[in-house]
Amino acid sequence: MEKAIHITKLDNLKYFKEREYQRIYWGVEFCQNLIPNLKDTEKILRFTRENNLGFTLVTPFVTERGLKRLAELFLWLKRRKTACEIVVNDWGVLEYLYNDFGRYFELTLGRLLTRQQRDPAMKRVLEKQLPFPIKGKDGKIRIIVHQPPKQQYQKAMKASYINSLLFQDFLSKFGIKRVELNNLIQGLDLEGIKFKKSLYTPYVYISISRFCPMESKFQRLYRINVCYKECQRYYDVLRKKAIPKIIYKRGNTTFYKNPVNIKKIKEDKIERIVFQPELPF
Repeated sequence: MEKAIHITKLDNLKYFKEREYQRIYWGVEFCQNLIPNLKDTEKILRFTRENNLGFTLVTPFVTERGLKRLAELFLWLKRRKTACEIVVNDWGVLEYLYNDFGRYFELTLGRLLTRQQRDPAMKRVLEKQLPFPIKGKDGKIRIIVHQPPKQQYQKAMKASYINSLLFQDFLSKFGIKRVELNNLIQGLDLEGIKFKKSLYTPYVYISISRFCPMESKFQRLYRINVCYKECQRYYDVLRKKAIPKIIYKRGNTTFYKNPVNIKKIKEDKIERIVFQPELPF
């Protein structure tokens, strides 16, 4: 099994351990404002070559502005004859790579496009629970008995549309070789997936939006799209009794932690583990 470490900024190289990781993931999944520049990318490439590591470029979902920045990065990599692996999290980026670069890069479908059921409360929904009382508006106490959903529903909540052979055939036409997956709290159903599989740990992303709460205060003040990259300096922690996990909010994305079980991963035939040493953005 290959082990990779996800580096989103040069400072994160401090987490790299020579004999533990065989590949570096470089870049961001969730925000086009944080797409790495060419100077930092060159430093990471030099590091991977000096340490004989595999190199994977991670890209976020983008607008036209972000696509322009990515296009510059892709062209720069091709001029340097770096036919690396690219994680794609935007359908428009996938089409661009397919039309303009053909099969030059090895393409991987990112977590934003695999569309898994990421609700941190899903495990409680699927499992049997003890009866609990609820007081109604009329003052009467009613006992609620939770009935676990049928096996077919449980199986569906652990899978995604990547399990569909029809969709896999569609992705293959664009050169997709691998899919990136969250380590869901309710478990995974990987039946029928013919692609290679990467599993992220310990963070599972829950939701994402183009709206970024951390930059909104400046947008309200100046009425323009202002970003001072506050997400790199702090994040929010949310707790709720109904949810068995702590929720982390960084920038435009929310997460929960669910570290991998190595024994279970081997049973599921996961070919690669992607370790994220810090809360991603």
